[in-house]
Amino acid sequence: MADSGESSFPLDVEHGGIRLALPLIALFSFIGFLWLLSNLLRGEENSCLNVLIAASGALGMMALSDGVLKRVWKSGRTLSVKEQKITVRDARAKHASEITFDLAQRVNILAWRFTVKRGSPRAPRGSVLLALQLLQNDESVALYTLISAKESDEAKFAEFIQLMPRSSVLQEKLPLRELAQQRRLLQAEEQRWHEGAEMRCQDFIALLETLKASRAEWIER
Repeated sequence: MADSGESSFPLDVEHGGIRLALPLIALFSFIGFLWLLSNLLRGEENSCLNVLIAASGALGMMALSDGVLKRVWKSGRTLSVKEQKITVRDARAKHASEITFDLAQRVNILAWRFTVKRGSPRAPRGSVLLALQLLQNDESVALYTLISAKESDEAKFAEFIQLMPRSSVLQEKLPLRELAQQRRLLQAEEQRWHEGAEMRCQDFIALLETLKASRAEWIER
């Protein structure tokens, strides 16, 4: 919270640098623990035990490092809400930019969702990705979060349209209105995939509430 009138949210808390660093920390921790244990607990009968202890220690170090890195290694992107304005800042050297959306004026919003088919530690299979694209004048930004399938059924997410796979949109004979809607969502999803910013779930919901209280226009609701 920057001041009493501004809410500031970090974006991409678990950015690519952290995702790369954690497996390396786990690997080097495992090697270090194994070397230490091999010198302390000598003998072939202890080799399996050493491996198990080293693996547990490496996982513990990775979990500890995860919390520390997220606090000290920021992505460089933030979103702030102040005086009816939403500002997305990117402080990264090669991408430095600042985009502001004035909620006192019309802001167009695309909202879509889809179920994660291929799971990962960050996005378990069956979880739901919720995404928003804010558009005003010639500026746009894509924001998203991940929630459980059970949470996604809540009424506050009713505006989010189910995104169809690109192959289905191209092959199925959809009504013209739905076809245009899906094509627009696929273009927005393309932006999210390449340059979208991930928000923590609670921050995404807070932003959603702000948008619903504004003059924003939900496209194809």
